[in-house]
Amino acid sequence: MADWGVNMDRLLDDPGLRQVMAEVTEFALYELDTEGICVRWESYSANYRANVAAQVVGRPLSDFYPEGAKPGEGYGDNLRRAVEFGRADGEGWRLRLDGGRAWVRFVILAKRDEAGELTGFVGFTYDASRQKSFDDKLSVSEKAFRLLVQGIKDHAIYMLDRTGRVTNWNPGAERIKGYTEDEIVGEHFSKFYTQEDRDAGKPARALFEARETGEFHEEGWRIRKDGTRFRADVTIQPIYDDDGRFAGFSMQVRDISEWHETGERLAQANEALLQSQKMRSLGELTGGIAHDFNNLLTVVRGSAELLKSDRLTEEKRLRHVNAIIETADRAAELTSQLLSFARRQPLQPQVINLNVMIADMSDLIARSIGSNIRVLNATAPDLWQIKADPTQLRNLILNAAINARDAMEEQGTLTITTRNVSGENGEEVRLSISDTGMGMPPDVRARVFEPFFTTKGPGKGTGLGLSQAYGFAVQSGGRIDIASTEGRGTTLKLFLPRHHSVEDIVEAPVSETGDAVPRGTRILLVEDSRTVAQFAQSLLEDMGCEIVHAASAEEARIALQDDPAGFDIVFSDIVMPGDSGLDLAAEVRQQKPTLPILLATGYSEAAARGEGGEFPIMPKPYRRETLETMLGKTLRAFQQAA
Repeated sequence: MADWGVNMDRLLDDPGLRQVMAEVTEFALYELDTEGICVRWESYSANYRANVAAQVVGRPLSDFYPEGAKPGEGYGDNLRRAVEFGRADGEGWRLRLDGGRAWVRFVILAKRDEAGELTGFVGFTYDASRQKSFDDKLSVSEKAFRLLVQGIKDHAIYMLDRTGRVTNWNPGAERIKGYTEDEIVGEHFSKFYTQEDRDAGKPARALFEARETGEFHEEGWRIRKDGTRFRADVTIQPIYDDDGRFAGFSMQVRDISEWHETGERLAQANEALLQSQKMRSLGELTGGIAHDFNNLLTVVRGSAELLKSDRLTEEKRLRHVNAIIETADRAAELTSQLLSFARRQPLQPQVINLNVMIADMSDLIARSIGSNIRVLNATAPDLWQIKADPTQLRNLILNAAINARDAMEEQGTLTITTRNVSGENGEEVRLSISDTGMGMPPDVRARVFEPFFTTKGPGKGTGLGLSQAYGFAVQSGGRIDIASTEGRGTTLKLFLPRHHSVEDIVEAPVSETGDAVPRGTRILLVEDSRTVAQFAQSLLEDMGCEIVHAASAEEARIALQDDPAGFDIVFSDIVMPGDSGLDLAAEVRQQKPTLPILLATGYSEAAARGEGGEFPIMPKPYRRETLETMLGKTLRAFQQAA
């Protein structure tokens, strides 16, 4: 200490030291005599302005200690420690000259001469008020945070180190998981996972995702201390220190078992309600289909019985035959509706001139709705092209016309309008079908597109027409709407997107008579249904073809091996017991790549998914003209390829 005392005056007067001190704020150096009276004061702080030395020198610094200092922290206590130990340091509140207070950090050193006698003290003090304020706020914040975390009982909140081991534990974690802090700190958090999740590596993936993305969140099963499972909502976030170094993870776990069980019960109740609604809908659907098919069967059976009469004229015989054919076509349309509704029949879109289609359907619509209903066609000139499935579109128009007929009680005006429209949905073609019927109240109008919903009496409709129309519009990239007011009629509006391509336009039903099958064509007919096989064989023989029938894929293989003359084409059903027609076709294609194959189906999941797309498909039921066309096209396609 002697050297310090000898050199103190020189240090305080040194220009270099003064320049350094000038860069430091909130700082002061001072000298005291042996009684603690200030004999020199050098201030380097904005808090110690002009004439500070004049107000401090000559006074004991105890004048600047606030009253009520704790024992051992007074001015005299600090001087005694400096004498005893050579220095005293610490921090505490001090009074400013302006009456305010400052939190200071200080050091007091004892000065001694060469003989070791006390000659006074030197010291320096630093105003740390701003740091004290920050530290106090941080302490309050940390304390509040600890109280908050410790007070949360419905969330488990705890920390993990970088390897996933628990480093702290709140009461909520103890309540939810059953472990005390002493039992779990130091254990790996995978302890809370089910065995199957641990085997699957889920804990490690959770930490990896949290580290990589900034947060991991999931809902899953966790294990309590007693081995029971609970449903947990889990959030994991990475933690970084002030220098940006990865320090570990924070975990938040919420027990949502009760909420999950409530959701499960609600889902079960909804499922039961849905099943009940399905059964009711199935009953309505069954009644509607039974009604429609019974009407069709009545026509078919009645016409067939009349054909047995020997007294029929040729004109009446032809009329009954045509009635059977038309009724069969109507049955096929109803089946097509069912398949389209179930999304089991893929659409076959073509470019269409809607005005031409409506004109072509005029006679059919007139016959379907009766002579007491006036039909007005208000089609727009220069109508844009659309691309849609023509069969489904015709069904939609016809069903809408029949619904209008029923709504008008078979007397009124049906108006069919087409327009080009442009708006927020782009360029579209609008088809409007309006009637002058009774209209619908709002609650009925809101449900018209629901499957199986019908305003007709029990057994008088399937409720599929408008729901099928809605599905058709969506599948075709368009939309459908209905406007109706009680007592003022109903308007169905179908919007389909404009098609800009220059593909061939379907203006009328495609002719099916231009692709005749050469007489003498040898056909292997593969059909497991005896009645369908007899019907198909009769049609084919009437075309002049030679037929060999096989009732299964296995019989077809034998026929292909044993027939010395060879076949010109294989015509096979798809759905059969054992190997399907698709299986047979794939085998034939591999063994006899030049042998044409035509497949037939009323419905096939495989065909609907597009499997075996290399083979042409003949929809059932089929007519002679359609069958002859498809056979002719298939034969010619192979001849051209060869």
